[in-house]
Amino acid sequence: MRVTPALSIGALTAGALAQSNADTFEKADFNITEALIGNGVNVSAIPELSGLVHRTLDLSPCAIACTSLKIIFGDSKLLSQSSPAYSTFTSGYWSAQQGAVQPHCVFKPSKALDVSTVVLLTRLTNCPFAVKGGGHAAFGGASSIDGGITISMENLNKVSVSSDKKTVDVGPGNRWVDVYTAIEQHGVGVAGGRMAPVGVPGLILGGGINFFANKIGWACDNVASYEIVTASGVIVTATPSASPDLYWALRGGGSNFGIVTNFKLNAFPLDKMWGGQRIYTENNFPAILDAIYSFATTKSSQDTDAAEIISFSYTPTIGKIGIAQLDYAQPVANASIFSDWNAITHLQSTTDIHTLAELTIMMNQGLTDGLRQTQWDVTFQVDRDLFTFLVNTFYADFPTVQDAESFFPSISIQAITAGQLKGMQKNGGNALGLDASKGPFFVMNMSSRWAKASDDDRILTFFSNIIKKVKTEAQSKGLDNEYIYMNYASQFEDPISSYGAANVKKLKTVSAKYDPASVFLDLMPGHFKLGKGAPNPNMP
Repeated sequence: MRVTPALSIGALTAGALAQSNADTFEKADFNITEALIGNGVNVSAIPELSGLVHRTLDLSPCAIACTSLKIIFGDSKLLSQSSPAYSTFTSGYWSAQQGAVQPHCVFKPSKALDVSTVVLLTRLTNCPFAVKGGGHAAFGGASSIDGGITISMENLNKVSVSSDKKTVDVGPGNRWVDVYTAIEQHGVGVAGGRMAPVGVPGLILGGGINFFANKIGWACDNVASYEIVTASGVIVTATPSASPDLYWALRGGGSNFGIVTNFKLNAFPLDKMWGGQRIYTENNFPAILDAIYSFATTKSSQDTDAAEIISFSYTPTIGKIGIAQLDYAQPVANASIFSDWNAITHLQSTTDIHTLAELTIMMNQGLTDGLRQTQWDVTFQVDRDLFTFLVNTFYADFPTVQDAESFFPSISIQAITAGQLKGMQKNGGNALGLDASKGPFFVMNMSSRWAKASDDDRILTFFSNIIKKVKTEAQSKGLDNEYIYMNYASQFEDPISSYGAANVKKLKTVSAKYDPASVFLDLMPGHFKLGKGAPNPNMP
């Protein structure tokens, strides 16, 4: 027997708007069963749910929830542990740590109403869940969950450019390369991810550094509206004028307020652009650090079409290397903004005129899914001597982990420029808490892949030690900054608390309004949760 939800999204949205002006979005007498019935689910026709309502069955919460989903939606949207498709799904994560997580079932909604129903079911049964967009987080449980329901958004993959080409509707099941490929034929671009396989929702909800950030701000600063399923199953469209508190919270607040089912992104004209990577040998390190310092402090304001990242790593064939990612939002090669880079001899270069989609594919070349992964970051005020200190610290500690199989670590400097900080003030500002008057800042982010779980402890300790040493040095110079960028944070960090006490308090107020039962804080425990601290408090 299959039970099909019948209520329209429009009806749910109308209900949401009727409630949205109340101090508490969800009424105190909210009835989950009635909400499911409102979605078209005949609860009494599902024995497991009927038994749950009358408290007569002794089944595990997630067994009840997964069986109910199968009855309601059929086999096409549900993957059970015994199916080959389930194994294919879990092995498709970017990191091995994520792929090792075993949910009780995987649910693949195809519209917002499906998401509403699964949220209500998890709440009724008390079954924990996770949400997977692109699945590009490094640590286990970030977008999957042992023994619970993993909600995979892959079928919500709409990409639609508006007739006036000012906005693009993007479903959360998309990877950024697919978004860019779909919209480039319309001659527009959007602020999104810089690596092809990264998913749409995680990047935006965590902030979203992008190629165009120096000109227009981060991805979260360029969302016209969010369509989001709340804990009560009600679908809300949050904009700067409708549910503005929720709109603000979604600009960096992560997955703590609901499940976004559509992002309406601001679009801008874009043809081809220039960019790529240049590789430098160790003798050029002082010059390339000078170049990124100049960009962070002065040059970024002279031409806001430019974007620069500098990373440092090691290869057995070359030794220590510097990797510059240089991008320009116009089809102009070697613009004058890059004059200092052009004066430095590079070993290799891929810089040329490309489409945005091509640049994201190039930036992902050589990276392999399914290996063990880690990411870390902290931020500081820009300082040239601190740049040298962090690079030297990285290489000084590197021999302790150098022999790990398939180990390829990097440490990067990404400026949070005056242009980025200005863009963050649009539409009431975002939740990140960066004080423009104290900038510019830079993100020191680190990452690596490796092959064996037996190397986990020493590799994680390697990165932790670098964080601690550079943090101590920055504090001694008055250069420390509390902000942690969510999308690079490790499981041992708590980015949301770094947004500042006032913003954390405001985020908690928004959470209490739209999710008074703390569904997205308690039943959805993965990734970074408001007020919960680091996912793993035992930092090496």
